[in-house]
Amino acid sequence: MKNSKIYKTFIILLEAFLLTGCGAGTIGQEQTEVNVIEAGTIGQEQTEQNVIEEGRTSHGLTNEKTDIYNHVLAQYRDMVQNNFYLELLDSDAYENSFGEDIGSEIRSHEQEIYYALYDIDGNGTEELIIAGEEQGVSTSDSGFSPLNYDLYGYDGTQVIHIFPEMQFGYRTLFSLYENGIIEVFYSISAAENAVDFFTIAADGNSTDLVDSFYTVGHLEGDAPVFTYFQKGEEITEEEYSTKIQNYEVGLTTDIEWIQIQ
Repeated sequence: MKNSKIYKTFIILLEAFLLTGCGAGTIGQEQTEVNVIEAGTIGQEQTEQNVIEEGRTSHGLTNEKTDIYNHVLAQYRDMVQNNFYLELLDSDAYENSFGEDIGSEIRSHEQEIYYALYDIDGNGTEELIIAGEEQGVSTSDSGFSPLNYDLYGYDGTQVIHIFPEMQFGYRTLFSLYENGIIEVFYSISAAENAVDFFTIAADGNSTDLVDSFYTVGHLEGDAPVFTYFQKGEEITEEEYSTKIQNYEVGLTTDIEWIQIQ
């Protein structure tokens, strides 16, 4: 399962870190000054129409469930068609070029962007998932599996961010599982991580925390030692693995990913 693989990779990297004493890396971005050009507003009506046409092509016809997210999808389409506004780096226009609903992590580098509609909580209204095809994250045993970057819902009046305070894509990741479970994985540092499990609340515009887990590693001599917690209480590694796997029940419905172009 996706985050199980992330967890195993984390443990391997963590052991190497603890044995060598290396610190966590940072990601740097080279920025080049260029002339400021006008972008983001020209052709907006055509962009929105393209999103509508995409809905007809991918889902047979547009419907209320798809149309409620058209303005969000138009923002991503505009970003893709303008090559992530790379020509505006280091200019005053750069940050303002991205749509207000686009998170900061997904805009950090150019990549293929996808969306999917899936009714996570079973209330009859599909949530909107935005993902990117990161290098090395394209296919899995269950099929195409891009990296999730954002999750949107609809509260009956307007589109909302399911996790408004989180920026997904670098140290914070989310995956969807059966029974409405949303798993959020946090890489807190090179020596610790956390996993929370949520469901969408009954009001449709917030989340309920179902369970939480935490792992921290340290050295005893030359050997790395890990300590595991559930809701603040220490548990064994076996309990930790079993409890997490019990939540990670694969979806019985395939998610249909559609590239934003």
